[in-house]
Amino acid sequence: MITLKNKYVIGTHVMFFEIEMYKDFIDGLVNLLETVENKDNVTIDLCFNMSEEIEKIDYEKISKEELLSKFYAGVNRIIDLGYENVHTGIVEKDEFYFHADYRRDLNYNYCKKVDYVMWGETDSFFPKEAFDVIETLSSYTKEQNLHRYLLSFSDRKMWDSSWDPLVHVDYESHVFVDDDKGHLNPNQAKSSMSIEKMNEINGGVDDFDFTYITKPKISGACLVFSSDLIKCGVNIPPCLLYNDDEGLSIMSEKILGNAFIQFVCKNILHVHARRHPNKRLYVKDEDNSYSFIDKKNSNFQKLLDLSKQNIQKLITGQGKFYEYHDLKNILETTK
Repeated sequence: MITLKNKYVIGTHVMFFEIEMYKDFIDGLVNLLETVENKDNVTIDLCFNMSEEIEKIDYEKISKEELLSKFYAGVNRIIDLGYENVHTGIVEKDEFYFHADYRRDLNYNYCKKVDYVMWGETDSFFPKEAFDVIETLSSYTKEQNLHRYLLSFSDRKMWDSSWDPLVHVDYESHVFVDDDKGHLNPNQAKSSMSIEKMNEINGGVDDFDFTYITKPKISGACLVFSSDLIKCGVNIPPCLLYNDDEGLSIMSEKILGNAFIQFVCKNILHVHARRHPNKRLYVKDEDNSYSFIDKKNSNFQKLLDLSKQNIQKLITGQGKFYEYHDLKNILETTK
């Protein structure tokens, strides 16, 4: 058991179509939270999103009541561990509010209440050692008078070599193959991994191997923010409708410049199963459980397109940003 010196929030946005995968996420959260002695130092914030503005719920396969029951079953498992600071929110069917909005609000609302904001993600597991890693890094950064930074746990092989600083030491030599079979390759970050296997890989570590980078390489799953990083203005810009990781990277560089620092714990693995087999279920008129982007509906493609255009406007500083009312008008005119 660990006694925490710092205060934390773990915040996670859960879409209705992730509800079966969410059960695994809760297992992973229990794996982490059962290590904590002073549970008052940790707040859990969970947002369950039943918006049908982009995807419709297939009520022939599941009811609203069943969705809510599955969500609160996970919430109750956290409460049963002895955690009293568990906050929940429900997004209704007719709201435009998604993961970028939630994470922006999470950062803003908690940065003055806690020392670290931790982004959960339903296809991911925090390592069981996460709090120990953060507390160890916190002691070092306070000694060095470093207060504004990110922390990433390492991952399996991911994309091109520019992402290698985030790859776990055991997976550095593997070659990433960018095809539709990545979710079947256990050496690549898209595939699933059991909590037990993750614990086995991390269990033999005696000392944490910290490195750092000065250019952001941000994967949002299990990302950790020092509160001072958010307080100085680094957050997902309100212009972003979807691409939260990329927007955060851009703003990190714009605000901090050469002072940006992102620590990486190279020998502690987290799991980010980007192609979890239950990632996208109960979407009406869609068969896409592994969540391939090109198989998502036309509404999603329009959302993604506007968000990407906003990214370019953020980079260049030119052009008016699209907002949700623009998306709504587009969706209504293309029905």
